[in-house]
Amino acid sequence: VARLQAEEEARLAEEARLSEEARLRKEEIRLAEEARLDEEARLQAEEKARLEEIARLRAKEEEEARLRAEEEIRLAEEARLAEQLRLQAEEEAKLAEVARLQ
Repeated sequence: VARLQAEEEARLAEEARLSEEARLRKEEIRLAEEARLDEEARLQAEEKARLEEIARLRAKEEEEARLRAEEEIRLAEEARLAEQLRLQAEEEAKLAEVARLQ
């Protein structure tokens, strides 16, 4: 009886040991998966931040290009007006010369 009882206790102890090992393996797997998910989330956050920075820089470049285009249009308009004034001044000078000669 004592031998059977000792064998039963040894079997129960082995089952308890195996059960604890299985629990520890499951916990290890859970922690590894949690770490993997955390790393994945970190990488996704980095990628999102990188893409947001790219979008911000593109928007800045587009705004700068728009401002340059507006400035070019303004300068062209100023040049057109200056040429118009020059031509008017020439015309007025010609008219003044004609009036003087008459």
